[in-house]
Amino acid sequence: METELRVEGRNLVFAAKEKDQVISTLSVSPDIGGDGTTIYQIKNAFTKGLYRRRGYMDAILKDVFACMQSEQEAFVFLGTREPIVFKKYGFVDIVKLEDPFPNTLGRIVDVKSFLRYFESEKEFVLSLQITDDMLPENEGIFMVHCGPEGGRLNSMKIAVPETNGTGCEAIAAEAKVDVADLIQFGFGLKNAKEAFKIAVPIKKDEICSALDNLKFKQSV
Repeated sequence: METELRVEGRNLVFAAKEKDQVISTLSVSPDIGGDGTTIYQIKNAFTKGLYRRRGYMDAILKDVFACMQSEQEAFVFLGTREPIVFKKYGFVDIVKLEDPFPNTLGRIVDVKSFLRYFESEKEFVLSLQITDDMLPENEGIFMVHCGPEGGRLNSMKIAVPETNGTGCEAIAAEAKVDVADLIQFGFGLKNAKEAFKIAVPIKKDEICSALDNLKFKQSV
């Protein structure tokens, strides 16, 4: 198997091939998000029937994620009639069931870029542990901060999971979240108490209140 990327107009087309025969393909198209920035939608995902469940789509999506990370794109989304196919790659629902397009899925590909979509009018500082079973680059403990004048949330990775138990100073996070819960929190499908695990129970209400006051400046 070999994979390739080609540009067709404004679209990126990813393909997996065997002996010059295209077996699986999808395109990634630029779209305009709710704040006027460019976001990316996966379209026309297809694998020939006899070759399904053999890893071709896995290889393509791995290339898509790597490409998006290299460009520091926060997330990709797609509309599909077969959501189960993509949920195993970490895609989750990002619109409510009553939405006109209920099977719209999203997946964070670059956590630090994703966090920049959050805004807050009040001072906000939190050490946050983020987990991602598929993309280890997203994992670690991040210090997230919004200045007193409001504005976009900034973040800095201050530790990685492998740090603990290696003789380095252990760093504890005040809250923990998986990327699947984080994107659903951003798009309003979960509140802070549903999405985040708070390490210090006595601070749970304070932290959840600060998180719920964040505004996510994006829509699909």
